[in-house]
Amino acid sequence: MRAGVLTVGITPSHPAPLAGFTARRGDFTRIDTPLEANLAAFADRDGQPVVLGSVDTLFVGPSVRTAIAEAAGIPARRLVLVATHTHNAPSLAPEIPRLGPYDPAYGDMVVQRIGEAVRRLIARPGPALSVGHARRHAPFNVNRRRPAWVLDYSALRHERRLRFGKVIAMAPHRDGTVDPTLRCIVLRDAASAVRAVIWSFPCHANRYPRPDHVSADFPGLVRNRLRAVFGEACAVLYLPGLAGSAIPDIPFAAPRSLRDLVGQMLPFNPVLPSFTLESYRAWGEALSQVALACAGAAGAVNGGAAVTHRSARSPRVFVGDGAGGCPDIALDFVRLDFGETCGVVAMTGEMVGEWSPILQPLLPEGWIATGYLAGPSLYVPTDRLVREGGYEADRFRQVFGLPGGFVAGLVPIVRRSLDDLSRVDTGFAATPDWAERPPSAPCEAPDAPWKA
Repeated sequence: MRAGVLTVGITPSHPAPLAGFTARRGDFTRIDTPLEANLAAFADRDGQPVVLGSVDTLFVGPSVRTAIAEAAGIPARRLVLVATHTHNAPSLAPEIPRLGPYDPAYGDMVVQRIGEAVRRLIARPGPALSVGHARRHAPFNVNRRRPAWVLDYSALRHERRLRFGKVIAMAPHRDGTVDPTLRCIVLRDAASAVRAVIWSFPCHANRYPRPDHVSADFPGLVRNRLRAVFGEACAVLYLPGLAGSAIPDIPFAAPRSLRDLVGQMLPFNPVLPSFTLESYRAWGEALSQVALACAGAAGAVNGGAAVTHRSARSPRVFVGDGAGGCPDIALDFVRLDFGETCGVVAMTGEMVGEWSPILQPLLPEGWIATGYLAGPSLYVPTDRLVREGGYEADRFRQVFGLPGGFVAGLVPIVRRSLDDLSRVDTGFAATPDWAERPPSAPCEAPDAPWKA
């Protein structure tokens, strides 16, 4: 298997807003770590290029993806871009301005840099590379959907209105579904030098201690540790996995401010804990050590002469209200097989961690399943989560500007789309019985807490 790899700097050169939090105002005040796009270009079985890319941003919107493909001179379907989902980078998704205003000058810079890099990669074949995969237990994430009794202190203070009830709060839920598994795919050249590491850990990159600073968050921290061992030329592609309801499990959640302390002490007020800079570094170093061990354990085998590239689009999963200009939304799926031992399945949307026990068993051990594929931005809950409610099921819609709602039967729709990618060629376990099951069966049973 031949592959070319390249790292492109996309750190902003001028002040710009950051994307990820609606309450954040103004431009960033400092650059703590650089932002990157890490790319790997392959030839598929038809001899056509396909490029897998990991981009330090919240989302890559459909318009930016189209612009990059045009700048690169390749069809958009051959450009498989996955956002690292850092909440400390400028927006590359003008379609969701409430999560951070889009800066056209920054967007144009990123489009041109990635487009030019892709052109260079596909202009000449890369060296012959072997491929290996491994996985390691990484107990550093936790589910964030906690069933809890909540008192709305904001309504009490500003509206003098008592609002109290049981909801799905955004707070650590240790009995919730989470996949504590770090997976990696390693590409080595003929001299056994590591040319690229593709790694995944299902976790939100949204707890960086400096919300007004530019940072690649923990994907950048792990990237630096991998390069310290494998060399600065090593491309490191982070794929967030099924991370929509997973957050860092902070070993020591010391409050950063008096306001944080008060918030943690109030009764009936479940909140997300905040990192201190020291606890963030300790957590990131522990995760980095697991990533290094995982990459070192990935034994090399011949990846075959070419990469298998397939794509599919699901039926609609979200129905817009029409009047508000919100369209119906389907999910895009892309599958890349690196021979018969490992590969990547990428999906649009923030696939919540509750998908892990449903989808991961359908894939062989060496495959990485990830959301955050470039395209429409939305959370993708399971049917059970839609019934339960919570931010990932319904409250996100106002923030994302998505009036409307989900269709029934999300689990069979997603399973069938994955199955469509699995029927042809090799590498996937077929699941021909999915359509024979009633919709309630795959929706209910797999949502139990799941540990790798």
